[in-house]
Amino acid sequence: MIDATPSSEVLPLYLSLSSPQAVRFLALIREGRGLKPSARIAGIGKEAGYRFLRERYLQLRRSGSDPAAALTVVGVTSSRVASWEARLNLDGRHHLRVELSVEERFWSAFHAGASVEDAAVESGLGRATGYRLLRRRFDELREGSSVASAAVTLRMSGKRADLLERERQSRIRRDQNAATAALRKALAASARVAELSLTTTRRGRKARGVEDEYWQLMRQGMSNTDACRLLGMSRRSGTLVRQRAGYRFPPASPIEPASSGRYLALRERLQIADLRRLGLSIRQISVRLGRHPSTISRELRRHRTGSGDYLPHLADDDARRQRARPKPHRLVADAALRRLVQRKLNRFWSPEEISGWLRKTYPTDAAMRVCHETIYRALLLREDAGLHKRYTGKLRTGRRVRRTRWNNPIGRGSRIRNMASITERPADAADKQTAGHWEGDLIVGVGSVSAMAALRERTTHYGIVLNLPNDHTARSVNAAITEAFAALPKHLKRSLTWDQGVEMAAHEQLTATTGVPVFFADRSSPWQRGANENFNGLLRQYFPKGTNLAIHSPSHVTTVMNDLNNRPRKRLDYDTPTQRFNAEKRRITALQLP
Repeated sequence: MIDATPSSEVLPLYLSLSSPQAVRFLALIREGRGLKPSARIAGIGKEAGYRFLRERYLQLRRSGSDPAAALTVVGVTSSRVASWEARLNLDGRHHLRVELSVEERFWSAFHAGASVEDAAVESGLGRATGYRLLRRRFDELREGSSVASAAVTLRMSGKRADLLERERQSRIRRDQNAATAALRKALAASARVAELSLTTTRRGRKARGVEDEYWQLMRQGMSNTDACRLLGMSRRSGTLVRQRAGYRFPPASPIEPASSGRYLALRERLQIADLRRLGLSIRQISVRLGRHPSTISRELRRHRTGSGDYLPHLADDDARRQRARPKPHRLVADAALRRLVQRKLNRFWSPEEISGWLRKTYPTDAAMRVCHETIYRALLLREDAGLHKRYTGKLRTGRRVRRTRWNNPIGRGSRIRNMASITERPADAADKQTAGHWEGDLIVGVGSVSAMAALRERTTHYGIVLNLPNDHTARSVNAAITEAFAALPKHLKRSLTWDQGVEMAAHEQLTATTGVPVFFADRSSPWQRGANENFNGLLRQYFPKGTNLAIHSPSHVTTVMNDLNNRPRKRLDYDTPTQRFNAEKRRITALQLP
């Protein structure tokens, strides 16, 4: 017996080329699958697969095809072709059948007037063999004549003719029932066949498991070298894994996408191909898949090859490409837009600021629109998307490839006497509806000698940069802030929030001088001063870490401050901080100021 089908039903030893298993196996071979995978999916053994290939090859050769054409149609090249050719001139008769010459003597004696028994004795056959030959000849005559005509030709009584006819009809019904049962089992196994077609080999599953472990280690923060060392693979292999993923983290649990209800999934396409091979109509396939007949009809019409075949994997790839509707990158196709984006990047504008500014500056010109993600992808992905990679240095991070965000280590703050917590800050400071609430911090130069104090107003996002070239002691910081606040109206000096740095140790003196209460954020909680942390990041584009901040002149620092305050902000509906801050300075408020 051969292997079991996907439904675990045992098949007979010999299967004809018209059987569902043969149809599936030969179709999978034509699609380019190997012998073993095709046999596994079709539910047969390897030798049964070879037998199907041999019978199909001989069928084509006997119909007039040459060896090369027959192998092309079969879709396989085998070392067994020579042995197949040796079978070409054989008639395929079973070894227990009567020789043709003996059979001819039997029929000559019978047509000469001898009875079945006498003709069998004369030709050297047994009585049962003679009647078996008579029954076979009756079946052949019945293909083109009536029962009565066959009975007259074979000189048999009406009673015997009726008996042979009943046996013939019984065999026909039995064969039809067997074929129907085989087709029913094949249809029931169609979903399982599609599942087997999607299943990878043991080697493929092992490789996929190693890749999953590699990405898991990378998500934990390991480098490529460390992850490869733990998994026993070379660094080059790890680089290839990341390259195949486009240098981006894949989904944590990749799965075969199920049908969305709108698009056909690969599993459904595999079933369509399988059911179509088994002879089902489009409507029958649609009923089994729960799809509209038009969906099946369009699928078969759109993805048919030049030879008229429907290949499910190729159809799925074509459908994905058509669904994506590939088109040139926006910044590649539009040179004017690309030049404008490059000018703004040279001024250290972020992609989101550029995108928002374009929408506000060109509200009716759809050609002057670009999503900020398009700019990021053009800069950070390894593909030609219109922007040179040198512009990545204009981004705040300065990175050339995308990375995940890692948590920063928790630092230790400083202890300051009599400090007021951020929780005691006025309520109107939290909603950012009232101007005059400031946040501040230091950015420090190389050697922690030179520094700059960065102040940012929470409502208008207006920033003030104070240069501290010599030191950043509490005395120097207080003097610089006092000088900056002296030029502001009273309603724009409501509060100042700082971290717990030692430079604010004399906060009580600062409050007494300026009238601005100072509140302190919790330790290791930079998100409590989000506006200020954002402003620090913008400053670092002009004053990178590890550089001497004392070399910058006051005029240069003022130029940078003005440049930052004249950049559009998304939170301000792409107005500039200078516009909003000047409006607040001119605004007459009736609120009772503290």
